Amino acid sequence: MCDERYLAIDVGGTAIKYILTDRNAEIYKINEMKTNRADGKLLISLDEIIAPMLDNINGIALSFPGKINVDDGIAHTAGAFRWICDLELKSILEEKYSKRVWVENDGKCGALAELWKGNLSGVKNGVFIGLGTEVAGGIILDGKLYRGSFGSSGEFSSMLGSLENPDNEERFGKIGGYSNLISDFTDSYEFFEKYHVGDMVAAKALKEYSRTIAAGIVNIQSVLDVEKFCIGGGISSQDVVIDEIRRSFREFITVKSGEAISEPAIEKCHFGNASGCVGALYNFLIREKII
Repeated sequence: MCDERYLAIDVGGTAIKYILTDRNAEIYKINEMKTNRADGKLLISLDEIIAPMLDNINGIALSFPGKINVDDGIAHTAGAFRWICDLELKSILEEKYSKRVWVENDGKCGALAELWKGNLSGVKNGVFIGLGTEVAGGIILDGKLYRGSFGSSGEFSSMLGSLENPDNEERFGKIGGYSNLISDFTDSYEFFEKYHVGDMVAAKALKEYSRTIAAGIVNIQSVLDVEKFCIGGGISSQDVVIDEIRRSFREFITVKSGEAISEPAIEKCHFGNASGCVGALYNFLIREKII
């Protein structure tokens, strides 16, 4: 039916974003609510989103952090939600709401969105990086989403600078999370407001942060050798962030011209902050054999 509607939800460590859309992802206005990461509060927050829309939707598509069994909809881990272990999200939500539910990892949803209708469409090998509370990732190889042997591909937050302490300050999820960029400011709005009027503290922070993300891209590119990286997350809507990351990567390549690393295209996502929602919808439609 062409009038079918779907609720697509992207659960992040800072905010839960959601859209009401059709199968073409044409009808959407992104809404969000602050994430409550406390034990047991997540399902209450999801109910506040789902319950009012229940009579108007045909299914629920979920983008969720951590290691997800996409067939069973189980969240074995969940990133910033440290209390979650083997949470049977799909069955819990289907039983509660009597709607079809599919769950996919947030980074993989970002990659799926860009592969479907975004800036990875037609790209043979590419990478999605989501700059949020931590760093989400999704990998496209040979034109398809790469899941890995254990379903954990693209977990860029887990990349380490050393093994001294697996949860140390060098873990990419910590140094690449957007809070590391705005640590000296109230929020991202104040940060970019100060940056755009020439604040030196903001300018230095953006330079250092961009070099951190560029270093992560160097590491990923050294292994995967892809043609394009798409950067998502709320702060990616600021063109200057993408410009600085691209500039930092290019500076490294220029200095290390003898290294066997090719320069990929680095672009912001077509769907921006809605990429998780759109990718969750795409996963739902594929799993239900609607497209």
